[in-house]
Amino acid sequence: MEVEDVAPLVGSVACGAVVAALVAPFVLLSDVGTELGLYYAAGPAGVTALGFLAPVAVVVFLAGRRGRTDPVTAAGLTLVLGLGMLGLAASWALAVDPQLVFNFSAAWMGNHRWVVLGVTALVPLSAAAYARAVL
Repeated sequence: MEVEDVAPLVGSVACGAVVAALVAPFVLLSDVGTELGLYYAAGPAGVTALGFLAPVAVVVFLAGRRGRTDPVTAAGLTLVLGLGMLGLAASWALAVDPQLVFNFSAAWMGNHRWVVLGVTALVPLSAAAYARAVL
């Protein structure tokens, strides 16, 4: 497989991992009360837009990979989407109040926002590799 086939596939998987990481606390935590809502609403825009942009990026990645969209256009769009997602994730992760994080019963919630940020960083990286391959 060539980079122009692998990079959009990796980007699509990374977007799915972003959604899975965002949904994980809803599935794995019990009795979260209002803390989880406050957690996700932290920062200037919260993290809701990230959960919306990730599936959009999957569609664009796969449309470019399967030839339904011009690969150069798809690579540019996914790069912009990925950078926007990374900016949203970073602003959210840095704005979360540490006291709020330690109110959760699960210790892994202390690292959750950094995992979301790390997984989100894979999206623009794969989009950059895709753009480099098709240009």
